[in-house]
Amino acid sequence: MKKTLGIILSISLAFSVLALPIFAAVDTTTSATVEAATPAAPATPAKPAATAPAAAPSVDTSKIAAGTYYTVVSGDFFWQIAAKHGLTIDALAKLNPQIKNVNLIFPGQKILVKAEEVAATSTSTSTSTVAVAPAAKKLYQGIGMVANYRDNTARQKDHDNLNITTVAALFDDAGKIVKLQFDVVEILPDMFPGWMDPEAADKSFYKDAQANGFNWETKKEEGDAYGMKASAVSGKEWWEQMNFYEEYFKGKTVAEVQDWFAKYCDANGRPYKMAYPEKLTDADKAKVATFTEAEKKMLVDVTTGATMSLQDPHSRFIDALVKAYEVRKEVK
Repeated sequence: MKKTLGIILSISLAFSVLALPIFAAVDTTTSATVEAATPAAPATPAKPAATAPAAAPSVDTSKIAAGTYYTVVSGDFFWQIAAKHGLTIDALAKLNPQIKNVNLIFPGQKILVKAEEVAATSTSTSTSTVAVAPAAKKLYQGIGMVANYRDNTARQKDHDNLNITTVAALFDDAGKIVKLQFDVVEILPDMFPGWMDPEAADKSFYKDAQANGFNWETKKEEGDAYGMKASAVSGKEWWEQMNFYEEYFKGKTVAEVQDWFAKYCDANGRPYKMAYPEKLTDADKAKVATFTEAEKKMLVDVTTGATMSLQDPHSRFIDALVKAYEVRKEVK
């Protein structure tokens, strides 16, 4: 057993951390001109008084912010637009103070998703101008790894496995996720013959492993060969679901991800499957009944993209994300 553990603990997993229209809606109005009645037979027609031309309606362009705008389409949600552009709901709301209710947006509506950055701020005097450059944003990199053993005998005999969950993340100076990558190495008995029997007579495998290592792949590296698509309720492969989560959690802090997980995931660590109501248990139905309509729609969107567990005996993404944040270091 000591030899076996020595081999397992000698495995080094290295993940490469991810390298890291303006619109002006002007409403113009026109006024109908009511034609004055003409006298039947005036002796001396009066000369009409000169009338000054009506002033064109003015537009307060100071209220139209410069930057990049997103046009709302049918089915969009404010939180979804925020996530898509790497923003929190609060940050997007601050960019768009004209939106009084973030739960009420309309197709065709323009939403500012990126304000135009000012390269320099000038302070002028009668004799000189001082340019002040904006402060550079700091980024922090972290990698979190969590290993756990999974007793899988209830589902398949002699199919226990050792899982190493890795999260590579990039955070901004406010702790918000800028980039994210989830992955898992799942070590099965057939990948490591004899690992459950250290007294095996044939030791050749161990010697070969010590000399050449193991040709193991992570689940993302396996790609479609992992074979989850056929059995997944969403019809998506493992890597596709992980990619969805990675994009969805951008712009959130680790604490916000934890709160989201605690509120919107079931006892098995999976988001409540609102996109597949027939899959909801009675307990699930009781829980989702407490959610607002906006929350239910959000879960429909999420579970259309992913239904994988974020925290169970198979993988522990939330724990690994927390570790990644705890050990983050500034990117120089």
